[in-house]
Amino acid sequence: MLNKLSRGLLKREVPMLIAGLLTVTSCAEAPKQANNPANNPVSSPTAAAPEKSNSKLKININTAPIAELDKLELPGTKPSLSERIQAARPYKTIDDLVTKKAISAEELGLIKSLVTIEDK
Repeated sequence: MLNKLSRGLLKREVPMLIAGLLTVTSCAEAPKQANNPANNPVSSPTAAAPEKSNSKLKININTAPIAELDKLELPGTKPSLSERIQAARPYKTIDDLVTKKAISAEELGLIKSLVTIEDK
């Protein structure tokens, strides 16, 4: 049971707290924000960056140490993936991972977007 003082505070404070949490956008501003490329990750120039620009983020399978290759051990890959990749070096193409039987085709499908043979 709340006493009168507590109920009075709740009636005044709760609406103020809720109002502080809500952000209201007028209908006229909403279309402007939706059409602004900075607010739209799909049309943003950085969202559709070419794959080559991501090579800085990719792991070079020819030069990466075991600690860096360990980052490739994702769910669905067998343990010791990094050791198998390192043991079959050098690679001329990413597909050599499968050709040299370092990893399976399924594992290649899981890590292909994460690796490169290009120098950074």
